[in-house]
Amino acid sequence: MKKIIFLALLSGFGILTGCYYDKEEELYPNLTTNTDCNKQLTYNTGIKTIIDINCATSSCHGAGGTSPDLSNFQLVVSNATGITERAITEKNMPAPSGMSSCNIIKLDNWIKAGMPQ
Repeated sequence: MKKIIFLALLSGFGILTGCYYDKEEELYPNLTTNTDCNKQLTYNTGIKTIIDINCATSSCHGAGGTSPDLSNFQLVVSNATGITERAITEKNMPAPSGMSSCNIIKLDNWIKAGMPQ
């Protein structure tokens, strides 16, 4: 009898501790399910800001900075392969730790959409 009660309590405890509800967006705020991250952008409606803040600064890939220069639309488009490799695939640009997951998703979607201006 004690064995049955013990097993019943143990299974009840397992059910109670094994089932709970978490909101995915609270646990993982930068997932691709975030509609702001998946919003289709053009260069002028968001990508330029991402590049300007994360890449095209005066000490990095801005005009007169380190190569490649990412200071305008044509230069960003001509360097899309490198941007994809370093910022999206390897996630090591901007150095040292890359950019936010949301910005990576935005850049990736923009490149896949044909890089509209």
